[in-house]
Parts: sequence; structure tokens; C-alpha cells
Amino acid sequence: MASVQRPVAFGRYLLLDRISVGGMAEVFKGRAFGVEGFARFVAIKRILPQLAEDRRFVEMFITEAKVAVQLSHANIAQVYELGRQGADHYIAMEYVSGKDLLSLHHTLKRTGERLPVALTAFIGARIAEGLGYAHRKRGQDGRPMGIVHRDISPQNVLVSYDGAVKLIDFGIAKARIRSYEETQAGVLKGKFGYMSPEQIIDGDVDQRSDIFALGTVLHELLTGKRLFFGDNDFLTLELVREADVPPPSSLNPEVPAELDAILLRALARERADRYQTAGELSDDLARYLHQSGPGLSGKGLADWMRTRFAEDLAAEKQKDDAWRQFALTPEGEVVQVDPEEDEATALWDAPFDTGGAKLPAWLRAETSPDPLDELPSLGNAPTGPSPARRFDAAPTGTGALLDLPTGRRETRRGGREWVLAAALLAIALAAGFGLFRLLSTEPPPVEPTGLIVRTDPADEVTIYIDGRLVGERSPVVVRDLPRATHEIRVDRPGYQSFQQTVKLDGPGLRPIDARLVPIESEPARLRFVTRPKDADVYVDGRLVDPGVRNRGLQLPSGRPVDVSARREGFRTLTQRVVPEAGASRTLTLTLEPTPGTLIVDSDPPGDVYLDGRRVGRTPLTQSDLDVSRPWRVEVRRPGRPVWRETLRFGDKRFLQVNPDGPR
Repeated sequence: MASVQRPVAFGRYLLLDRISVGGMAEVFKGRAFGVEGFARFVAIKRILPQLAEDRRFVEMFITEAKVAVQLSHANIAQVYELGRQGADHYIAMEYVSGKDLLSLHHTLKRTGERLPVALTAFIGARIAEGLGYAHRKRGQDGRPMGIVHRDISPQNVLVSYDGAVKLIDFGIAKARIRSYEETQAGVLKGKFGYMSPEQIIDGDVDQRSDIFALGTVLHELLTGKRLFFGDNDFLTLELVREADVPPPSSLNPEVPAELDAILLRALARERADRYQTAGELSDDLARYLHQSGPGLSGKGLADWMRTRFAEDLAAEKQKDDAWRQFALTPEGEVVQVDPEEDEATALWDAPFDTGGAKLPAWLRAETSPDPLDELPSLGNAPTGPSPARRFDAAPTGTGALLDLPTGRRETRRGGREWVLAAALLAIALAAGFGLFRLLSTEPPPVEPTGLIVRTDPADEVTIYIDGRLVGERSPVVVRDLPRATHEIRVDRPGYQSFQQTVKLDGPGLRPIDARLVPIESEPARLRFVTRPKDADVYVDGRLVDPGVRNRGLQLPSGRPVDVSARREGFRTLTQRVVPEAGASRTLTLTLEPTPGTLIVDSDPPGDVYLDGRRVGRTPLTQSDLDVSRPWRVEVRRPGRPVWRETLRFGDKRFLQVNPDGPR
């Protein structure tokens, strides 16, 4: 048995091991106790003691819980509760036995291995599925919550030994419900190497920023190397801003072209060129896995994890067995129970299945003055384990039958009668309990009746069943439809409506394939004027030749197109246009300069002033600066002369200064 320290009581939890510690909180492996002999391992995230009195950090911590507790998805670690024990705020959440992707990456790097390509794609599909759920989540008022994780990184993705993939830590998530807006001027949130270009350029993030970060994580898993990693934070930020991404296959020849295309789209520098939703990324990864061979499931990932980390899994199991010696009384006292003598400890982790029936007390080996007295119902069971019980003490009355194998109660004269009585009673009990289970068994569930509607094209569609909108992207699965005749309609701008009547008269999901036909009409013509003049113009992601821009680009009418203008040093402008049949239109695209970012550091730290206004202390990152004008910078430190300099951005968008560095 593994040697462990005595756990610490924390409210209704026991704190066992500290798993990790970050800038705001520490995470413990814990054990929760409840009614009905219930116990399980949990993760307890507790705000750091030195920050417990800082209301700003406490509000950020509470905001995380408010966001995460509303998320219930197989690929997001479940949050159970937000609580307070004394001065300590904590979050109790699902404990995942396994590895985070950072630990996985370091282990493989030490051994010179790479995670198999198919497993990487499977993990990516699961993360994207969880992200898509969070991005789409609506609050109790029915409005979108607008959740953006903003910290997708290897540390925040867990892979369990059972093949589950879980996203954690919504600590800096951006959501409409936030009670404290921690995005202040001069503060960059997240880990620099896993940010998106727009996150460091202007801080304007949406769900596509999470998609870029996920692409970074998957690229590193496929190649075994950091994607954006400079000699210092400034160089790392520059690499992210440029977003010059090599195909994963250039570093790992096992990566096929199809997966290259998926990753490069997720890592496109411009948001308009990326996947617009995490669901689209998940669909493409799932489609790649399906087309590349036999479908991969969580079992395949579990087999790989259990084989690769067999020693770690065995060590954790041994330690868990040792932790089960400890329990928490209703009074909050830590007690130690001998597992060999206390059946209740094992029952807590695997409650006895009685099918809802109460069992006589003597069948649970309880000593009772009345052998016919039944145990209290599970709902009235005490919190925490009962004191250790020994089974060699013979109960009174009917319970004496438990001692028959020892022969101590059997006499030579009456032995056969006792044995016969015991056998008859056992048969009667087995038959009665079997009859009870038979009568209480529910009939097998009826397979639901429904439709699965697939369209080509799959995006920008509206799918209706019996006049009710059921989806805006294919495929759509609608279950529990009545066995009757249903009307299906699919609409898409620029295409003829698809309509079909279908009669459902049996169980199962019936497929409907809707191939949409474009509407034939006179083409439209678009001309483009940009400011500045040398900006590039893209239509649906394809560069428009400068000569074509002047004389006009011919486009099919009625079909929406995404038009974007891009130039280094300016914010990309994107807008959707629906060309009108036979019309000739000039589109003027005016770009705004990209704001600048100033990074100031000093040793010792000092106060930083911009144009005479104090903006913070070093180290400082100040964003959203006007690059068209000069900035007067001062650093004031006790015992040091004031450092002053006037800075101009010019064509740069990042400036880094240090009063103690070279001038």
C-alpha cells in the first residue's frame, strides 16, 4: 500500500494532494462525502491565500465559476459547486485521472516519440466539439452568453486514462455575464504562444480566436515542436502577429495533406479565412478520421494512454487505495478506517444495487437488537462512513445464520435441520428478490423516430420541418418525431428551395439528402476602391487581381460573398455583399490603422507615464495606442533619475523599451 500523508479537512471535503498551482489559484485532489454512503474523488480549486483578500481576484474567481457551472458537456470538465470555507473561495469540479497535454508533450519529447496522427485528430475533434458547445451556449434568458475561452493551451486540455478529453479552466473566459471586466487597458490575457494575432494586436477576440489557439495546440502535437516561441515575450508576440505557419507535414511526414489543410485553415492569420465556428473544425476533423480508416473512438485513445502510462496509472491507483483509508465524519473530523474490516468504505465507491428495495438488516451484517428491523432508507443514511464493523461477532436472532460456515452454532444433533433451514431460506430469498427485480424491470426503450437532413451545400442553409426551424447547418438530426407525414423545406440564398414530403411509419432515423440547385440569373459586377490604395482585396478568401478590381469582378447574383481588404499595419475590413442580378456596383473599402502596443520593463520596477498620465508599473504592456502620433514616455523609480523618451511607431506596431537597456 502506498504511503500517504494524512489528508486535511476542508468543509465537507478532504484535501489529499496538491495537483498544481497557478497565478490565481491552486488545485487539490480531494474526496467528497455525502449521503447514502456516497464518496468520490474531486478536484478542488482554491483561490491562493495571498489573494483571498483582493476583491478583484475574488470576483474573477467567482466569474469563472458562474461561467463554468452552466456548461455541461462530455468534453468540458464539470463544475459541481462554488463554495466558501472560512475566507477561502473554492470551486469543486470533476477530477480527471490522466494527463494534461503539456505533460503528454514533455513525456513524448523525452522519449523522442510523437502522438499518433489519428489520436491527435481525435483529441482535436473532441476539444472543438466542447468549444463549439461553449460558444453556442445560451443563458437562462435565452440570449447567447458569448463565451470565449481565451486560454486554449496544452495545460488546459486533459486526457483521461479512460480515453475522455476534457477542456478546463474558464478563468479568463470572456462572457456576457461577467460581473467584473478584467480586460483592462495594458493587460494581455492568456499565454503569449497560444494567442491569436487579433488578441495581441487590438484585443478584439471572438470564438475564432479560440479556434486559432486550438490550431496551435494541434500543430505542436503533430510536430512535437512549439509553433510560436521566441527568445523573449516580445519576439513570441511578433511571431504570433505574423502567423507564418508551416504545414505540419513539413516537420512530420506522417501528416497527410487533408490534415495539413485543416490545420492551416484553423491557423489562418485573418479571422475571415479561418473556420468560423468550432463545430465546423470538429466536423472536418471527424470527416478526416472517418475517411482515413476505421473510425477511432475513445477506446483507442484509452488503450494508448493505459499502455503508454501504465506505471503512472498503477501508482495513482495504489495511492487512491491508500486514501480510501480516510473518511470524514459529519462533525468534520478526519478518521481512519481499516478497509479490511469496514465494508462500508468499499460500498461508498460502488453503492449496493438493491433495485430500490430495502434489505433486511441481517443481510447487511448489521448488529441489531431486532433481526427483522430494516435498515434506514438510503435517503436517511448518515453523512460519512459508520465506525468500522467486524463480521466475526455473531448477530442475534436470524443474523446467526451468517456464522454457519464456522460450525460454532451447529450441534451434531440439529446440524442437518439448520442446514436445511438455511438452504430453504436462501432459495426463498433468491426467488423473491428475483421476482421483485422482474416486476420492477422497465420495458426496453423504444427506438425513437426521427430524421437526419443532409444538404449540399451544407452551410448558410435554413432547414424547416413542418414549418419549424430546426437548423442552420447540415447535417441536422431531429428525434422523437410523431409517426406521421412531415414537410421538409431547405432554403439558401441564391438557390432554389428544396421541398419534400416524407411519411414516418417506423423506428429509426430516416435520412433526407437535399441537393440544392443554384438559381440561374444574370451575373452581377463589383468594382473595388480601397483606402489606402495599395490594400489587397479578397472575395471569399481569393485574392482579386488589381486589374480586375478596376474593370469589375463578375459574380453570380443572389449568392452572398465575403469581401475583405487587407494591408500590413491596418485592421482587416470584412463585409458580406449580395450581388444583385445585372447590377454594376462600386464598393469602397476604408481601412483603419492597427493600434500599437508598447512594452516597458525596468529593474527595479517603476511607474510609467504616457504623455504625463500614469498608466501603471513595470513590467507593463500598453495596447490600443495611436500609431500616427508620437508618445512621450517616462519611467520614474525611487533613487533613480526620471527616464524620458519620445517614441514613434512608424511602420512598426510593437515597441519594447527598457531604461536600463541599450539606447
